[in-house]
Formats: sequence, C-alpha cells, structure tokens
Amino acid sequence: MRKKQIFNRTFHELTGCIHNHTEYSFDCVIKIEKILKAAKNNDLDYITINDHMTLDAAKDASVLNEKEIIVIVGAEVNDETNNNHFLVYNVDKILQEKDAKKYVEYYIQNGAIGFAAHPHEKRSCSLLRKYIWTDIANDDFTGLEVWNALSDWVSRMNPRLNGLFLVLFPSFFIKKPLRKNLKYWDSLNNAGKRKVAIGSVDAHSETFKKWGIKFVFLTHNSLFKTVRTNLLINEKKEINEENVLNAIKNGNSYIVNYKMGNPYNFYAGIKSENQNAIFGEEIEFTDDLKLYFRLPKNAKVKLFRNGIITEKIYDEKGFFPITKKGNYRLEITRFSKGWIYTNNIYVV
Repeated sequence: MRKKQIFNRTFHELTGCIHNHTEYSFDCVIKIEKILKAAKNNDLDYITINDHMTLDAAKDASVLNEKEIIVIVGAEVNDETNNNHFLVYNVDKILQEKDAKKYVEYYIQNGAIGFAAHPHEKRSCSLLRKYIWTDIANDDFTGLEVWNALSDWVSRMNPRLNGLFLVLFPSFFIKKPLRKNLKYWDSLNNAGKRKVAIGSVDAHSETFKKWGIKFVFLTHNSLFKTVRTNLLINEKKEINEENVLNAIKNGNSYIVNYKMGNPYNFYAGIKSENQNAIFGEEIEFTDDLKLYFRLPKNAKVKLFRNGIITEKIYDEKGFFPITKKGNYRLEITRFSKGWIYTNNIYVV
C-alpha cells in the first residue's frame, strides 16, 4: 500500500488479486495458509477468495487470524450447465438456484456485489471447453471480469502444438483482455448502466505430467505477479474490507499486468480549473477539461470515449483535451501486450 497524490487529493493505493480458489473448491487443493504466504511474498494488500458454490473459506483459521492483508471471502456460483460463472461478495449464504438470471437478481437485490466472470472466452483447441455468460441481456450485475489471467492463458493453449511451452512459461502467454469482453463492457456503459471492470487471476494451481515428470504451473504465487486490480481509497478512510469492497464496487480502480511493469507512480484523472475526477467518478463537462496521465515509463496510451479510440500517444506523461461528454477510459500497452486498463470517468 502506498499513498498517491492525484491533483489536490490523496489516496491510499492498494494492490491485490481477485478470484482465488482454495482447498474448499472441488478443483483446487491449495491451503489458504500457503496462498496467504504467496500474497505476502508478492506485497499484495488484499485478495479475494471465490471458491465454487461455498463460503467455507470464511471459517478457516488462516482467514480468521490474518492481520497483514485483507482477505475477502466471496464465492463463484454457476448454472446447471456450468456456465454463467458469477463472482459474489458481501453475502452470507449461497443460493442453490441454478437459473442464472434468478441468482444474479437474488444476490444483487440482497446487497451483494457481483461480477460476471470471464463472460466471453475463446479456445485454440476444441478439446478445451468454454465457460461463458450465455445471456448478455442478463446484466443486472455490478460489473464484469474483463481480464481473467487463467482464461487468457487457456485461450492460447493447444496441447499438441504448444502445450509444453505454456506450462513452462505461463506468464508469457497472459497477454491482453479479450476484446469481446471490453466491447461488452463498453456497450453496457454506453447504455447508461455504468458497469465496473475488474481483472483477476482465477488461480487454482495446475499440474501436468509428461515423461514421468510432474509440472506444477499457474500457481497462486506466479499468478500474483500478473493481473491485479489496484484500488484508490481516500486517505481519510479506514483500510478495511468494507472500503475495499466499496472501491471495487464503485470502479475506483484500474487493472494492471505487473509482468509488464510496476505502475508505482501511475495516475490518471480528468481535471478542470475547479473540479477533478478519478476512475469511477463523474465530472461536469466544461470547455477546459483535460485527462492527464503519468507513467513510470514510456508506453502506448489510447484514450477511449464510449468504447471508441479517439486519441493515442506514445509517452510517459501527457494529457488529452476532453471536448465532449461521454465515458472516458485508457488502455495502455507495452511491446504490444496489455499493461493498464482503467475504469471509466463519466463526463456529464
């Protein structure tokens, strides 16, 4: 956690990894104690746990006794076809309902924070199934997972052609959010629904055997070095689970792939003479609005308005004039790989 000055405001910036599975998921055997050790080794400030259809991790002694980082226990629910995966937080029970529209409606109406997980996926091999959001009109959620590290990695996997390379060098193949997910997100915001984007790891720790050798890959420790969601919390607020969840819910955040560089001094925001706004906030349109940014190193910075690129620049700092109302966000890449994806600032 570090303090960050943006215009005349000071924030605590927290870095963390969303969507972790533990021994309480049917497809993971990793103990929470080990996951927390990896989180601390990677200087994370928070993690979220989303085991399949259970909140049992909340009763684990490692969670109850943790003092150094914030551990938020939610769940990942799904329908009867094992599609429509939904990350839920701020819940005290898991509904056994298998109709996706009904469980999304139930959780949100009962105060949950919920995200459509890996809503669109692609595969390079027909042997590997997709786990998709089947009804894009089912959008009564807080937001969506636009970049899922595991899904990104699997999308490039063809066991016969490149499987061993993906196992040996997994983070090299975590490259960018799927454009279809970004377009879905933009379409919802363009409809005035103001949905939040998150990035996640979807960590399970995988194993693979070849030539009698057991390979362990995509571990929590290795994925914690990739896709994170960094949060901005006003310095006057306490750093606790409630305020972390509020920052996630409100989109006061950006997605960053740490493999492409630590964003230690990155900031972006929209400012005029009398007002300013960060990600997830709105600001009134005036003739002197500009979106300012600063990076720790040169990168390709693209400005999106309502999901369409309006300007781009290669630099480490600069600004873009804001000449119209709309939803503004940045996509920042290095060496053609995704680095930083911000939530929207709403110019009204």
